[in-house]
Amino acid sequence: MMEKSVHTGQVALIVVLIMTVVSAIAVSVASRSTLETRIQQMNVENLEAQLTAQSGLENAVAKNQAIPDGTLGEGKTYSVSLSDVGAMGISSETISAGETFEVNLEGSVGVTGVKIYWKKAGGSSTPAIFVSDIRETQIVDYAYDTNGSNGFSAAGAGGSVDGVTYDYATPAPIAIDSIVSKKLRITVLGASALLGIEPIGGIFPAQTSKFRAIADVAATDQKVVRYGIEYVESKTDQLPSVFDNVLFSGGSLVQ
Repeated sequence: MMEKSVHTGQVALIVVLIMTVVSAIAVSVASRSTLETRIQQMNVENLEAQLTAQSGLENAVAKNQAIPDGTLGEGKTYSVSLSDVGAMGISSETISAGETFEVNLEGSVGVTGVKIYWKKAGGSSTPAIFVSDIRETQIVDYAYDTNGSNGFSAAGAGGSVDGVTYDYATPAPIAIDSIVSKKLRITVLGASALLGIEPIGGIFPAQTSKFRAIADVAATDQKVVRYGIEYVESKTDQLPSVFDNVLFSGGSLVQ
């Protein structure tokens, strides 16, 4: 009788151990399944917020106006702001050697000159600039580098535009005729550069339109997923730099 009792106790212990292991596995699987479901749900909510912001942005760009209170259905709202940029000064992104940057002058108010600043955007070479004042009946050209050799004028000390500090600048503002000057075309030579353009005596017309969309999508647990996106559109309708090369080299575009 004693031996049978011992065996019964061992069997009961084994059953308890098996049940404990099975329960632990079940809890682990359930926890993992819940976590994976939540991750998938978060991915869906993030994607919905992104698509809502993109839809609102496209709607605002198509209408060329701000949309303060747009909606794409229950729990999906967006707002799009619109602002004009560049009237008080312009800071460019990196411009590679041989590429151009254009400044629209039509609609300027009180501008008598333009001062151009620049600095290298990486690398060891120092960039130079070639500036064309495009007027109704003629083009007036200027060229600047750090040495003032080979027909170039020597650059002056740098300064700041729009919160960005530059190493070099035109030694004096380039004189602008507010009646006949239509645009400035700045070509970067020698190395990549960052440009800063400052109006003297007045303000430029707006150079770009900045659309900023923010979307809110209702999520689980009474939370909100927010997504923002920004789009900047040029008002100068600037052509790619390769277009100039084709125009003046007699070549052709090869796709």
